Amino acid sequence: MILWSQMSFAVLYCVLWLAAPAFLRSEFKVAYVTERNVFMCTDQALCEKMNSSEFSNCKDHSSFLRKAESQSQPVQKKRLTVLYTSPLNVALLLNNSEVRHLTLIQCKSAAEQPVPFEYFTVQRLESLTVTSRFWKPGQNNEIIIGKDRDAPYHEEARIAVIHTSVLTGKTEPKSYTVQTKVDRSGMTSFPDIFMSQNDLSEMSRLFVTFLY
Repeated sequence: MILWSQMSFAVLYCVLWLAAPAFLRSEFKVAYVTERNVFMCTDQALCEKMNSSEFSNCKDHSSFLRKAESQSQPVQKKRLTVLYTSPLNVALLLNNSEVRHLTLIQCKSAAEQPVPFEYFTVQRLESLTVTSRFWKPGQNNEIIIGKDRDAPYHEEARIAVIHTSVLTGKTEPKSYTVQTKVDRSGMTSFPDIFMSQNDLSEMSRLFVTFLY
């Protein structure tokens, strides 16, 4: 009995040790984005925290904004909730990212902040939820990517092209999906849209969803 208990403990310890790196990679599921800072956090998503000078259970990623136009590592998350006061910095943070389920929560009315580009791209996006603290309680807009084309997003390559006006919260976002072919060189029908070329050459087609 004692030997069995020791073996069980050893097996449990090994399982926890192997699982720890994956947990650490996925623990930061909330992003707070302001005009000057970006914090990736593990705690509950609350707009009230934007006014706080202390961000507990958070990691400062503000340096990402200074590297946004360089070859920095894009955000990769299965689920990510972004609370923001700066639409521009959200676009910089998420451009060319890989997020399966994305929630955007506007915590302050959008100021007339110039955005040097009209859209940003999110790869492998399956659902997008947009809400604002200024809307009625429970009011939000949820879009299932590719639903309008019955696109089997679990199997097919896909990319979402999101217009920056979606971040202002002034209109209800809409979407439409098209299917494009990918040639052997990895080129698509949308050469002006920046997207990662990784693995594109191995695909024969790509679903592109435009959100505006």
